[in-house]
Amino acid sequence: MRVIAVVNQKGGVGKTTTAVTLAHGLALLGKRVLLVDLDAQGNVADALGMEKGDGVYRWLTNPTPSPSLGKGGEQNGVVRFSGRGGLSVLVGDKRTVEAREMLAGQAFREMVVKDGLERLGLPGFEVAILDTAPGADLLQVAALIAATEFIVPVCLDHLAMVGVVDLLATAASLARAGASGARFLGVLPTMWERTTRESQAQLEEMTEEFREWVWPPIPVDVRCKEAAAHGRTLWEWAPGCRALDGVEQGDMPRIGGYRAVLRRLTEKAGSLTAEAQSTRR
Repeated sequence: MRVIAVVNQKGGVGKTTTAVTLAHGLALLGKRVLLVDLDAQGNVADALGMEKGDGVYRWLTNPTPSPSLGKGGEQNGVVRFSGRGGLSVLVGDKRTVEAREMLAGQAFREMVVKDGLERLGLPGFEVAILDTAPGADLLQVAALIAATEFIVPVCLDHLAMVGVVDLLATAASLARAGASGARFLGVLPTMWERTTRESQAQLEEMTEEFREWVWPPIPVDVRCKEAAAHGRTLWEWAPGCRALDGVEQGDMPRIGGYRAVLRRLTEKAGSLTAEAQSTRR
């Protein structure tokens, strides 16, 4: 199973919007997806029009196997059906902080998310997407250890590079210690305003720094907030919006948008599968 962590040590960069949009987008492509909310704010539930709950708390603190979804996809234990085909959710709330504090004194605590995914015993899920809180806390580190891949959303402002550099330093430290083999997929520029000098300058600086690791930018779009406020994903609320479809650049093809990001994610899946098969041979 692919486990994709959406991470940045800086807040307000669009992590939850990215996690929810990609999770539902993959589900719409026929994938069976598990979306895990590791942020105590519980915004994943809000974005999907679901009630918050202590599912993540119970999942992280329960040493016994967690029950899976019932045959009809109804809530059964910690995993909930989102009401959207192929998309299930592990919701969180303020009790996630309690779980983090309880785990702080335990040995091998950084393995809690990886072990928790194995405990779930949910055959058939093809992708898990982990939405993380800002800051290099225990659960962000645990998410990187559990992940097979990670992507870093970055808001295009004057502090854009700070969170990326800090996050990559953390990931590199984990890799050197042999704790994480997660692949860095790239940085995802969010809240891009092509008409403002600062936003465009930040995108150019990011492209110069990270080159091919810079993913299609996500244009700033009020529909992101509207969709979340109504408990709908962008695919449901505004399927033709700029945040999904990108923007036109004169005679050039459209640039950016989550559809382009989704295409790249599926292309990465194909390349990873081919690499794994080559390794086995």
